[in-house]
Amino acid sequence: MTLPASVGRYTVLGELGRGAMGVVFRALDPALDRAVAVKVIAARSAEPARASAELEARFLREARVAARISHPNVVTVYDAGREGGSLYLVMELVTGESLGARLLRGEFPSAPEALEMAAQVADALGAAHALGVVHRDIKPGNIMVTESGRVKVADFGVAKAVGEETDLTRTGTVVGSPAYMAPEQVRGEALDGRADLFSLGVVLYELLMRRKPFPADTVTTLIYQILHEDPLADPAVSSALGESVAPFLRRCLEKVPGKRIPDAASFAAGARAVAGNLALADPATTAPTAAISTGPIRARRRAPALLPTVLLVAGALAAWGVIALRHAGERTAPPASPAATPSALATVPPVRIAAAPATTPTRSAPSPRPTRPPAPPKQFAATEPEAPPAPTATVVVTAPPIVAIFYSQRGAEFNVTPPQALVTVDGTAVGQADNGDHSRPDRKYLFSHPGRHVVRLSSPGFRTIWIVVVVDPKAGDEIADIDTRLPQQ
Repeated sequence: MTLPASVGRYTVLGELGRGAMGVVFRALDPALDRAVAVKVIAARSAEPARASAELEARFLREARVAARISHPNVVTVYDAGREGGSLYLVMELVTGESLGARLLRGEFPSAPEALEMAAQVADALGAAHALGVVHRDIKPGNIMVTESGRVKVADFGVAKAVGEETDLTRTGTVVGSPAYMAPEQVRGEALDGRADLFSLGVVLYELLMRRKPFPADTVTTLIYQILHEDPLADPAVSSALGESVAPFLRRCLEKVPGKRIPDAASFAAGARAVAGNLALADPATTAPTAAISTGPIRARRRAPALLPTVLLVAGALAAWGVIALRHAGERTAPPASPAATPSALATVPPVRIAAAPATTPTRSAPSPRPTRPPAPPKQFAATEPEAPPAPTATVVVTAPPIVAIFYSQRGAEFNVTPPQALVTVDGTAVGQADNGDHSRPDRKYLFSHPGRHVVRLSSPGFRTIWIVVVVDPKAGDEIADIDTRLPQQ
């Protein structure tokens, strides 16, 4: 196909991809000398040679609203216009690929990575919903993954601008957007942000189960499944997801909006808390399949190792008299360090560890007079009245709320705002994020050994956050790029 020389004032350099809504070109903005992505919207009216005035007005209105969304996880909209009979949208050029392209190649993330991806999408949706923008077309094809691993959501407002009904009325097999629609969207009802959260729940299900929750072959079957079938009804599905993930995903996919997760912030916090629970329950679930580098407020966590509570019982028998000696000691988890201070960024239920009750003594006949005291036996007798069993001790251990997990082969580079933030690795302060010496590269830290390392980032006037860096020779990045911003108090 011959490429157009230009679209509007933008010089076309090549084609990036095609979809149901049109074609995306790589282009150059000559006025600002920057590379951009230009999406030419396919005509949907009965007169494909020209876009109707009503469609154009609606499209430009939605594009202006989308351009107001400023968030690290949103593909920025620069411009919009009309070229001949086509409408076009000018966006930030993202170096990477869509999540849909990855899934087509069979590249699925691990469960914690999938939850973090969904949390980043929810962060983007939260910024849009705060401005009254409902995306209406959340699907893997509209979720971009940059080369550094950041997730960015594209095409805000486009579905509403150009109309959503076309995909549902096309004949043939179902592909693309309809499989991700919320029940109220299928019924043509008024939508709010909860419709986007349902669609995001469908994406998360697909990432975790490696198949769509509504695997229909026709539009009719698909609509029935979305409206009536529970994709988690099969016990095998819930078992595969696990006791932490399944309840969260069930709330995401509730048919009734009022029973669904209420807002994007709750979705993001919940996804990150579940990821933290997975890390607590099974460290193997965090094995990287693709490095994910995150931006502001990313949440996954791994609790430090916990010491079991142990009750030791010892006794001795004295000559001619039977005396019960009990000596019980407990080892509990160490007191919470400053790094274990609860934070509102993410909350994971505390881990409760119960001490075993003391062994109840048994009675036995007195032994003959010994010539020397015998060694303490495992079972001992008591002539005095039995004491009640020792009460069960409960120790509540609260791990720090981890807001992100990074993977690297050997180290990390800290690009933190504010730059004077103190970096503490595994309880040892290693200095400020910015070392103040601009004559050499800074903010890098090399870990002493493979495994999981807890990093604390703190600064006066800002809220402290914790992240985890997993050092693994098989990780995609040699040095993890930790680019984050501490929330102000």
